[in-house]
Amino acid sequence: MSPTITIEPEVPLTDRITAFLPAQGSFEVQHDQEGKTHNWHRHSIDETLFVIDGVLNVFWLQDGEVRRHSCGPNSKLQLPANTVHGSTAGEGGCVYLIAPDAGQTAETTFLPEAKHPAT
Repeated sequence: MSPTITIEPEVPLTDRITAFLPAQGSFEVQHDQEGKTHNWHRHSIDETLFVIDGVLNVFWLQDGEVRRHSCGPNSKLQLPANTVHGSTAGEGGCVYLIAPDAGQTAETTFLPEAKHPAT
């Protein structure tokens, strides 16, 4: 499976946060400074990201090829478990929500540099 990226309607932040809260558990609010890169990694469970402010440049491996997409405000990115991916914050940085499936704690595995896909 590959990531799904959609643009969601703008709603008040409190409504967005309430919608992201799982029945039990939590989600993360991430603030990355401009140029911050989370290098190639994968998670053990499905994960949803939602961009609040700025741009998150996402890259992932799909069918042996590196794919890229710039996600701006109101972008929702759904990553299936074990999708090899990463991201870099755009100009001015980025604020986004990270919601693991059902509020669970994901096991994150970073790929050794020697195994990074060619970009």
